[in-house]
Amino acid sequence: MRARALFLFLLASYLPLLSVGACVPEFDTDLSQISAPRVLAIAASPAEAAGRQTVTLSALVVGPDGEPTPVLDWRVCLARKALTELGPVSPACLEPRPASADVQRLPPGNSAEFALDQDVCRSFGPLRPTPKPGEPAGRPVDADVTGGFYQPVVGTLDDSVTLGAVRITCDPINVNRDQALEYKERYRPNEAPRIASVSIGDDALVPDDAAFELPLGPTRLRARWNECPTESACGDGLCTEREDKATCAEDCEAPHGCTGAEPYVWYDRENQRVAPRHEGISVAWYTSNGRFESEQTGLDENEAQRRTDTENVWQPARPGPATVWLVIRDTRGGLSWKTVRFVVSG
Repeated sequence: MRARALFLFLLASYLPLLSVGACVPEFDTDLSQISAPRVLAIAASPAEAAGRQTVTLSALVVGPDGEPTPVLDWRVCLARKALTELGPVSPACLEPRPASADVQRLPPGNSAEFALDQDVCRSFGPLRPTPKPGEPAGRPVDADVTGGFYQPVVGTLDDSVTLGAVRITCDPINVNRDQALEYKERYRPNEAPRIASVSIGDDALVPDDAAFELPLGPTRLRARWNECPTESACGDGLCTEREDKATCAEDCEAPHGCTGAEPYVWYDRENQRVAPRHEGISVAWYTSNGRFESEQTGLDENEAQRRTDTENVWQPARPGPATVWLVIRDTRGGLSWKTVRFVVSG
């Protein structure tokens, strides 16, 4: 079970890197169907944090309707991945009984809290790590496609392993003074996206506090999130680019960003400049009754600037209770989820 979960994670991580002509194995497993307890997502709050900052981890653990769900065992990965290792994290973090030097264990439960190490940008970021006695200094971690770096975390459910990550705030390296100042003024930590509403097509909103009744048959569900402003405006309730406590105390006293697809800046190394970008959004769909037409839908960076919704077709399998879980992610690693309940009539 553990090996299968890890294989599926690695496959999902590296499928985008395969060429168009590559041979990809076919699986008959529909990941949108929930027939046994599973961990669907691990979220961090805040979605992006700096060294020494406290982070709360939460897990979406689900199962068939009416069945209790187990709790997770948590680990924070401390071991760096070797340069020759192709996987997303060091295998030492995934061992059934890892060494104490490789992981930090957290209390079991569906949530846990820990503080990022003060040198997290050396361990998992752009700074060269401190060499171990008798060993040469290692090389910094490569950034992801958004310019980000991540602290790995692990949740284990029985023998199944689920990987999560906390985006870490690290200053860019190998930039000049003006670029460093511009980045500091313009970049703001990621805010996790949230689904604002779920509707049946363009019509009825699905309530948050009661089961929604619908007939058996294909149903088009639409998920919406908030639209994010493209320019900063003091007084809009969002602490965004070039705003801080000095320039806009009312927005930045307790700073937070937009819960949709946010604009942000990154350091574009190819053109050697601080450049604007926009988050893409994806939604993964799961159900306890039937299946979805697509396991995941969403918008890329360009599409997410024009739209704030995505849809999918749900095919319930039988009359009775049904639960649908939607996990929304942005391209900077932030995520959250929404649970909606239905009663399917025959």
